[in-house]
Amino acid sequence: MKKNNKIIIYDNNCPLCSAYTSAFVQTGLLEKQGRKNFSDIDASLFLHIDKSKCHTEIPLIDTETKRVWYGVDALLEVLGTKMPAIKKAGNMAPVKWLPVKLYKFISYNRKVIVAVPTQNGTYDCSPDFNLPYRMAFLIFFFVFNSMMLWPYYTSIFSSSFIEHKTFTELQMAHCLLAIVNISSAVSLRRTEMFEYLGQVNMLALTSILLMLPLYLFIRTTGISNPYINNIYLLMMTLLVIKEYHRRMKYAHIFYEHKMIVLINILGVAAFAFYLAA
Repeated sequence: MKKNNKIIIYDNNCPLCSAYTSAFVQTGLLEKQGRKNFSDIDASLFLHIDKSKCHTEIPLIDTETKRVWYGVDALLEVLGTKMPAIKKAGNMAPVKWLPVKLYKFISYNRKVIVAVPTQNGTYDCSPDFNLPYRMAFLIFFFVFNSMMLWPYYTSIFSSSFIEHKTFTELQMAHCLLAIVNISSAVSLRRTEMFEYLGQVNMLALTSILLMLPLYLFIRTTGISNPYINNIYLLMMTLLVIKEYHRRMKYAHIFYEHKMIVLINILGVAAFAFYLAA
């Protein structure tokens, strides 16, 4: 059996990177020794890696020829070991355009998504800040979260403590909360501002995703009980508060910018009071 000499090099400070490269090993696309993190690779291999590219595109290196693939090309090369048709189709220019854009969309925002600090003594391959992809991230998920309010309103909120509110009132409250966050972020430096807004956006997305199991349960069973919905929403709120603390610490907001934290608390309290009133 021909030995696979390729090694994919991942960021062990990124749970997303760790998860999908581990899946390559578990599915047999890579051998166990074909997956290493940046802190563990030999210095001789590191010489062949483009230091600027590896921060945004995961590298795959052939230890014999020293050829290096990056990003989507690296993923296609891995998948091509057992699924050559995918590699062939993926390298077609019209097909490849979307995966490349999606890869960069996730890569440039992966630190915002996971909010995990780089451990001391490990190689920091955090992506550089990219304004277009960060703006795309903020706009896309704001629109997505806003759209998800409608199915949740018809299945969950209409049988909960805010059942007396219309969907328009709910959407207006959501938009006003977003405006408050944007207004408070203006006082921060440019990079801090977009980091903070990214974390706020992820908290909103976390809330949307946490409500998904209840939504699917209601849609499957046809049961929408106000007591169950209210208890579920309360438990979800407690989880989001814990996640807020973690993400604001990561973004250096919680202790360094206490006024913003106070505005967040007052804004969410006003949001909840308005919906319950």
